[in-house]
Amino acid sequence: SGLYTRILEYKTLYFCFAIKKEMEAEAKNIVIAEDHDVFREGLKIVLSKMPQIKSVFGASNGVELLTILENKKIDIVLMDIEMPCMDGVEAAKIIKKKYPQTRIVALTLFNDMEYLSRIISVGVNAFLPKNADKYEIMRAIDMVIENKCALPININLLINNSKFKFMKTTKILIVDDDIDIITVLETILSKKGYQVITAMNKVEGIKKIREEKPDLAILDVMMTTHFEGFELAKEITDDPELKNIPVLMQTSVEVLVTTRPDVQEMARDFRKNPGFKDLHVLLVKDMVSGNAGIDYLSESGQTIWFPVAGFLSKPVDTGKIITELERVLAKNNSVC
Repeated sequence: SGLYTRILEYKTLYFCFAIKKEMEAEAKNIVIAEDHDVFREGLKIVLSKMPQIKSVFGASNGVELLTILENKKIDIVLMDIEMPCMDGVEAAKIIKKKYPQTRIVALTLFNDMEYLSRIISVGVNAFLPKNADKYEIMRAIDMVIENKCALPININLLINNSKFKFMKTTKILIVDDDIDIITVLETILSKKGYQVITAMNKVEGIKKIREEKPDLAILDVMMTTHFEGFELAKEITDDPELKNIPVLMQTSVEVLVTTRPDVQEMARDFRKNPGFKDLHVLLVKDMVSGNAGIDYLSESGQTIWFPVAGFLSKPVDTGKIITELERVLAKNNSVC
C-alpha cells in the first residue's frame, strides 16, 4: 500500500536521526568527589577520554561536591565514600533527595559489611573498588549511563546476606502453550540470572501474574485460541494493579514499524486502507520513541487496541530477546 511504502521510505531517515539524537543525548557531565588529588586527577584523565562524557569536574569533599551540583547540571557522581567535611554516605542521601535523576557511583574498599549495607541503603547505582583499572571504571560508567546497576563480583558474594534481600532477582513470567518454547526461553533467561515463572494458558497465566507480581511478562500471541495472548495482555494492561508490569508479545506476525509516536492512530489509519481493512492483527511500533501496541479484530468483529512494551519475534533469537528485555526493564525502572 502507499502508506506502508511511505513508512519504509522514511524509515532510514528517521533511524539516522534517532541515532544522532541518541548519541547527542549520551554526552554526560560527571563530577569526581575524591580527597586524594593525584587519584582524582588520574580519574579525570580516564573519564575525559570517554566519548559519552561531556565535562568532568572535581571535588575534594562532600561540601564541594554539593556546591558543584547546585551550580552545574551533573548526570553522574563518582564519589569516594570516605571524605573529609562530609562523607559519601551523607552526601549521597542529600543527592538522592535533591537531585534524584543524578546517578551515583561509589568508590569503596568493600571491607565492612555494616558499612556496605549503609552505602547500598542510600540508593547508589554502582560500586567500584579503589583498585579498579581504567577498563573496569569505564565499564561501570557505561552501565550507569544505560541505567544499569554495576556490581563487582565480590559484592555478589554478599547478596545472600539478610541485609541485602531487597536486591531481589528479577522475575520474568513466560506464558506459552508450546513447552519447547518455554524450555528454550527458561534456559536463556535463567543463565542470565533471571527468575523464570511459567504458565501454558491464559487462566494459569493471570493466576501466576497476580500471585507472583513479575517484573515483566512474555506472552505468546496464539495459545488455545488465536486471540488468547491478546486477551491476556489486555487484561493485564487494563488492571490497575497489574498495568505497570511491562508486556512483551512473542509472535511470528510481522511488526509494522512507524515513525509516529501515536501508534494507535497509525494502526487506525492503516486499517482504513482497503487492502488491509480485513487484516485481523496489526502489531505497530514507533522506532524513535519505542511506543508499541496491538490492534486486532476479535472473533465478534470488534476492533480492540491496547499498548504493549514491545515485541519478540519467533523463532527465538537469544541476543535479541536479552537486548529487548533489558531495554524494557531499564525503561520501566529509572533507578536500580
